[in-house]
Amino acid sequence: MANERDLLSGIEDIPDPAAHLVARPPPAPAAVPAEPSLTRPARERRALIASMVGLAWILIFSWIEGFRDDLGSPGVAVPLAVGAALSGLGLLLALRPRARGLPAGVRALQTLVAAVPVGFLAAALATSRVADPPVPLELHLRCIASAVGTGLVPFALAALVLRRSFLSAPAWRGAAIGALCGLAVVIGLGTHCELDDLIHVALAHGLPIAAGALLGAAAGALRGRA
Repeated sequence: MANERDLLSGIEDIPDPAAHLVARPPPAPAAVPAEPSLTRPARERRALIASMVGLAWILIFSWIEGFRDDLGSPGVAVPLAVGAALSGLGLLLALRPRARGLPAGVRALQTLVAAVPVGFLAAALATSRVADPPVPLELHLRCIASAVGTGLVPFALAALVLRRSFLSAPAWRGAAIGALCGLAVVIGLGTHCELDDLIHVALAHGLPIAAGALLGAAAGALRGRA
């Protein structure tokens, strides 16, 4: 029988397979969040306040620009009211929890992101015409500048209030909310811009929807995940 000392004589020459783990620096301690997470009622209350402030800003900016003379006519007021209602319902769909507290599914968000611009373009095709002569470039630029001024506050509020709010698909949720905020801006533009040229409506008025979806997707991907 082999001597036990002879069997163990070379054990110290065997390399330690975990030696490289000892050389690693210790992991950094977990950082405590700088701000506590909001409860669901507090988050919903903050989102409601932000929505009301954004709506008030759109109305104030439209008032500063000057309401159109035919704003009270059914042909103008009804489409604007329908668009405003759809924008609000879309925000409820995107933000309101479903059964068991789960958020809206990715399919519903993707449908919203597609439906808002498609619905807007369909409405533009149905109610607008190609102007002859074409609308001057200055009027296009004026509406684009108005769209930027109108959308600045709602977009900033949405990015601030919904930071660290999305448990899943933050880019899609941000895109849906951004597109719906853009639709609200389009409603504001419609209260003071009387041009019904198809090119003007599709490009100058449609810009907030496209920009809102892209900015919302970026903000959601970067800062939206809870």
